[in-house]
Amino acid sequence: MYEDGITPAMRAWADIKEAHRTGRVVVARAIGIENKALNQKIGEEVLKLDFNGVYGYLPKSRVDSHKVRGLQNLLGRELEVAVDQVVMDPNATVGVFIGNRAKALEKKAARFWKEAQEGQIFDAFIRGVDPNTLFLLVEGVPVEISRFEVSHFYYDDLTEEFEIGETIPVKLTSIVRPDGEKKGKITVDSKSLTKNPWSEIHKYQVDGIYMGIITKIHLEHGLYVEMMDTPGLVARVNFPPYSGDKVFKVGESIRIRIGRIDAESRRIKGVAILPQKTSKRSRYGGGSYAAR
Repeated sequence: MYEDGITPAMRAWADIKEAHRTGRVVVARAIGIENKALNQKIGEEVLKLDFNGVYGYLPKSRVDSHKVRGLQNLLGRELEVAVDQVVMDPNATVGVFIGNRAKALEKKAARFWKEAQEGQIFDAFIRGVDPNTLFLLVEGVPVEISRFEVSHFYYDDLTEEFEIGETIPVKLTSIVRPDGEKKGKITVDSKSLTKNPWSEIHKYQVDGIYMGIITKIHLEHGLYVEMMDTPGLVARVNFPPYSGDKVFKVGESIRIRIGRIDAESRRIKGVAILPQKTSKRSRYGGGSYAAR
């Protein structure tokens, strides 16, 4: 039993109604994609949201002022939303809400233009990506960053490394605030936030075996492994040819054999090495044995 008979969902519903009344932004997790006809309009794709046990819906048209290509990349993400509408179910203690992320981003951007200073560091939301450019939102403010400004690591194609919905840290390098009808503009940089790991490449050699930590897993391109003793130095590693039912996990330590080092284009390629399993029977020189 809950104290005073008030469940966590009931408290969350009270927070949602307060956010609707005051215009406060809330953070909800995207847990599904459905098709709904909201406000008697033609049905459209919506993200189903969970706010501490209270469900909400975020229409695709209100996810971003920027055209959203697909909602799948936002599943599982925590999103800031304004509450456009609350709908009470007469047969339940809580209702549902209609969210508006585009409106929440406008509120964040207004605060950013007032308070932001050059040199500040922000987590930028990736709203779009093509082979050469990341399209970011920094506190609701759009900005683009080229593949050469993202990292010391050389990226052939950013779409192979980054996904919509991820975040990357960036440093605000310049800001021109809005003035009347003149729009504001910012520039950001991510590369300067980390030491150039390629200054340590002399510690590694082709055919050497080293320990690393899996930072990303891509079904087509393999594992991205950060060298354990050189943070930021990442090798693209093929899956081992005989991995069987092995399941790799981000954060897992792994051995890799380096097959190629290209310092000019800043690429390291290798292959993962799995420890060989030795059965007790072979370890002790066993063989077949038949009881008589």
